[in-house]
Amino acid sequence: MRRLPAVLVSVVALLVLAGCGSGPDRVGAAAIVGDQVITIDEIQGGLRTAVPDLRVAVDQQNASQGTAPGAPIPPALLAQQSRRLVTVRVLHTLIAEQARRDGVVVAPAQVDAALARAGGAEGAARGSGFDPATIRELVGDQIAAAEIGRRTFDRLAVTVDYAGTRDRASAEALAAQVAADPARAAALFSGRGGGAGAAGLALRPGADQGAGVRSTASSVLFGLPAGTVAVTPGGGSQAGEDPAQGPWTVVHVRERRLDAPPPGPGVVPAAAVDEDTMFAFGLRQLQPLALELGVTVSPRYGTWDPTQLDVVDNPAAVGTITPVRTPAP
Repeated sequence: MRRLPAVLVSVVALLVLAGCGSGPDRVGAAAIVGDQVITIDEIQGGLRTAVPDLRVAVDQQNASQGTAPGAPIPPALLAQQSRRLVTVRVLHTLIAEQARRDGVVVAPAQVDAALARAGGAEGAARGSGFDPATIRELVGDQIAAAEIGRRTFDRLAVTVDYAGTRDRASAEALAAQVAADPARAAALFSGRGGGAGAAGLALRPGADQGAGVRSTASSVLFGLPAGTVAVTPGGGSQAGEDPAQGPWTVVHVRERRLDAPPPGPGVVPAAAVDEDTMFAFGLRQLQPLALELGVTVSPRYGTWDPTQLDVVDNPAAVGTITPVRTPAP
């Protein structure tokens, strides 16, 4: 497969997505974010733009396997590209709204400078599956998301409980117990035998948790609102496997504060964080907004996973986020 231009590697890697009643019209909608409709026509147009690049990629892969060019593009690849396009548009909508709320403005000169490092919009678009105008928009989104993250990075601290489970049923059972009685969370998490987990863990996004600051900062732990418990895929299931039988993680956010003290020893400050890491962290800061507005995806494309900020093809692989019960005063 052809490699994407360097300026888009982080963007694509991380962006990688009929009813009744009041609200936006679902007819012709690929996805709905709050009251904003992403149309099927928009996604189909993006798919038509991507087809020539998909065609080249398929021919190159077939040539490496000794197969003559011209074989049909696999339907699974077209479906994957469609999901990717929906995810990109959903995230674009969320970034635009969060940037508006935070007062983040991306100047055209910033986009120009980023694209210049990749040979311009035309060069960056070549082989990416996007046209130059969309490339400009994606780069603008990357800059905006990084700035959204930068404004939060040094101020954020969370206290969480988490546990790995052997399958989805076990994860959902634990999450249901925590949601029903959060006062028992410490006992429920610390009392679990075997597997990864912790109770009352205090975390900062700039503190390396063992897999590098980039992995730490992009964790779902830093996107979940306080007073929620999430069930999220904890491992990569192989193609064809039932994700419900794979590892799942339960995360309970006891506290999420934005008045943490300045970073001290062992905590990397925002000023020392690279742009790709800050972009990944910035995307995580969209999770509360996505939950507030609500994201719905047409079944023809897949299902929105609120824990991964992604459109997935298998509903059994979708995570959940549930508010915990607030004790009566």
